[in-house]
Amino acid sequence: MSKPSFWDVTKSATLSIVVTWVGLVLAALSIPFLVPILKRARIPGTAFDDSFVVRAVGPLYACLAFGIAALIILLLTLLDIRRGEVFTAANVRRLRLISYCGFGIMLACAVGAVVTVPRLIFVFLVLVAGFLSLLMRTIKNVIDTARMLKEEADYTI
Repeated sequence: MSKPSFWDVTKSATLSIVVTWVGLVLAALSIPFLVPILKRARIPGTAFDDSFVVRAVGPLYACLAFGIAALIILLLTLLDIRRGEVFTAANVRRLRLISYCGFGIMLACAVGAVVTVPRLIFVFLVLVAGFLSLLMRTIKNVIDTARMLKEEADYTI
């Protein structure tokens, strides 16, 4: 007989919920400080001057909005998982929405790459957001397949 594990699914989900809440609060608190941070980080005479701040602020706020939306949806998904509701149509729909948020971040960063001078930063973010969005789509497909198998098994005697 095996002894119970110290770290279980409920504790893992709870930790993920706490981390998601921290990320959500930090993202929400950064909204009024984004422009002052960019202005403070600017370096006159370089690519990171006042022009960069003006051009980058729109795409960065769009990224922040999509990120906050994804965190809220992730929080709802994690709460379901902690309750033991993993392979559900609602979670599949939420994972799809999170992947759409990632694609939204990718699009906002692509716009940032077009309108700002140091494009490499935004191009890197496009690649990261695109990869994570595809990863989320793959996880969504796996969960959806498991959901269908579970439903099929539930109907089998």
